Amino acid sequence: MADPKQRMARLAQATAHFTPGSPIDSLDLFAGRIEQVSDILGAFHSRGQHVALYGERGVGKTSIANILADALAARAGSTRPTSVRIGCTSGNKYQDLWVSILKKLGIEHDKYEELQPENVRAHLEALDYPTLIVIDEFDRLSDVDTSTLFADTIKLLSDEPTHATILLVGVGDSIDDLVEDHKSVARALRQVRIPRMAPHELEEILKTGTKAVGLKVTESQLEQIASLSEGLPHYTHALGLYAVQRAIEDDRDEMANSDIETAKTLSVRKAQHTIITAYNKATRSAHQDVLFDKVLLACALARKDELGMFAARNVAGPLSTIMGKQFDIPAFARHLKQFSGEERGNILQRHGEERRFFYRFDDPMMQPYIILNGLSNHLIDDATLREIKEAAAQES
Repeated sequence: MADPKQRMARLAQATAHFTPGSPIDSLDLFAGRIEQVSDILGAFHSRGQHVALYGERGVGKTSIANILADALAARAGSTRPTSVRIGCTSGNKYQDLWVSILKKLGIEHDKYEELQPENVRAHLEALDYPTLIVIDEFDRLSDVDTSTLFADTIKLLSDEPTHATILLVGVGDSIDDLVEDHKSVARALRQVRIPRMAPHELEEILKTGTKAVGLKVTESQLEQIASLSEGLPHYTHALGLYAVQRAIEDDRDEMANSDIETAKTLSVRKAQHTIITAYNKATRSAHQDVLFDKVLLACALARKDELGMFAARNVAGPLSTIMGKQFDIPAFARHLKQFSGEERGNILQRHGEERRFFYRFDDPMMQPYIILNGLSNHLIDDATLREIKEAAAQES
């Protein structure tokens, strides 16, 4: 039996490797995303190229941005800093952002100087080594002039290159969503879409963390946690952390299936308050027999395209399996309509036109929560979940 100090050391290792509450900030803890990181590094070493990193909320864009400094240093064989990062808020202006960037780069300028694309480029000419400037949450900028000036800056730096490469990071389905009305800048950007993580990438996160704490885990356990994560690394980190903590508390060196059951329950109980509140608003009903929670679970399990979109017909199969009898679209059409309206918190976005509507979750982080909640509250069991997922895979 391990002494208390050894157990605490293992628990500390677990919290270092599994970080559901924050993005990864060290290359040593990063797993997967080789293709996307390689695309960014390729642009970094192509003079005049800049990058737009975009994708759903929760897919790990900020984690990729955070580890780029280590990746660049590793490729260069040097520990010399080659990356700076700033995060945007809705109230940021062009002047304030570039004052912060230049300060982080160690570039001095007149504090009364009005920064515009031309003199920003002139300041960046002072850099004598390749530098990556990461501008995170770029989509949060609400000032149109600031977005326009950034677009002009990137176009100028593409036409007249310096040693600086700009990386824009933000939520969006396409580069057009990220740069909005400034589509001409897209020609100056290498567009890197970050999809949800593949199961083998999520399993790599688990393997790295369990190995660090000396815990054996089976292939089926890895597959189960990766499947429940629905491609979102936050849930892999959360489920992995809670399962590993349970095993360590029991002083074991092998993960048990019961550890994963505990992890499911804790992932629901410790979910973000906004997720819990939104779910409750969407499913609340004064009548026991109303289908809102079951229909929403069927939406979470419906087959989706690469943008997370699904049609009403994709909901019918999962709902029928959950309820144990056939359900056709008219039986739940009003539920989908209400999920897409203020009454139930717009938990779904609705796109398209009458009789050809497509839906997706407004917050992608909601989808795995709904499935885990369904398991915890016995709306569905593991066998039924596998049956529905296998049927969805056959539809593809």
